[in-house]
Amino acid sequence: MSSPSRCPISDDAENGSGDLRLLTTLTDVKPWDGWYRAPVTSPAAARSDGNGPRDSAATTTGDVYPLGYRWLIKGPIDVVFDLLSHARDYPTWWSPCFKSAESDDEVVVGARSHLRVRSRLPYELVWDITLTELDPPTFIEVDTIVRLSGRFPLRGPIRYTLTDGPDGVEVVNDQVIVSERRLPRPLRALLQRAFAYNHAWAFRIGGRGLQQAVDRVVAARAAGSAGA
Repeated sequence: MSSPSRCPISDDAENGSGDLRLLTTLTDVKPWDGWYRAPVTSPAAARSDGNGPRDSAATTTGDVYPLGYRWLIKGPIDVVFDLLSHARDYPTWWSPCFKSAESDDEVVVGARSHLRVRSRLPYELVWDITLTELDPPTFIEVDTIVRLSGRFPLRGPIRYTLTDGPDGVEVVNDQVIVSERRLPRPLRALLQRAFAYNHAWAFRIGGRGLQQAVDRVVAARAAGSAGA
C-alpha cells in the first residue's frame, strides 16, 4: 500500500532537504509554538449547574492531546459559520488537506460526517464526527473519533467559537483528543509535538482557504444584488 499523500509545508516547492527540515522543526518546536489556544466553554456548559457531562479528557485513562488555533477572517460572520458548519464542503476550500468528506444532508445536532484528511506527517487521518452542539452563528461542537491510518484511535470534542469584531471574525478552534491507551512518557511528548506541528500547519492552510471561500460568497452576493 502506498503512503498517504502529504500536503506541502508552504506554497513554495519543496527542495531535497524537505524531510530533514521537517524532522528538525518537529524536534525543536514547543507544543504551543506559533499558534493560539484559549479555554473554551460551550454555551450549554456555561448555562449548566456544573452537574452535566464533562469532556472525555476529564475522566479518561488515556493520554490527552490538547490542540487549538486562531483565525481572523474578513467577512460576514454568518458566511464564516455556514462554511465551517458544512463539513461535506471542506474539500472545496480546505485543499489539499481534505481528500474526501461525506455528511448527512441536514446540518443539525446528531448529524454525522466521515472525513479523510492528508497529513504533513506520514499518516492519513480518518475522522468520524457527530455534531453535538450548534449555536448559529457563534458556536459549533462535534464529538470526534479519529484514527491515524486506520490505527491508534483517539476521541474528543472539537469546538469552533466565532466572535464578530472590528477587524473581522475571530474563529477559535479548541480541541482535546484522548487516546484509548497510554504511551510511555517520551513517546507521548513526541506525539504531542507531532500533532501540534501538523495541526498548526493544516490550519494555516485552512485559514487561507476559508478566507478565499468567504470572499467568493461575498462577491457572489454582491453580483446577485447588482443584477437584481
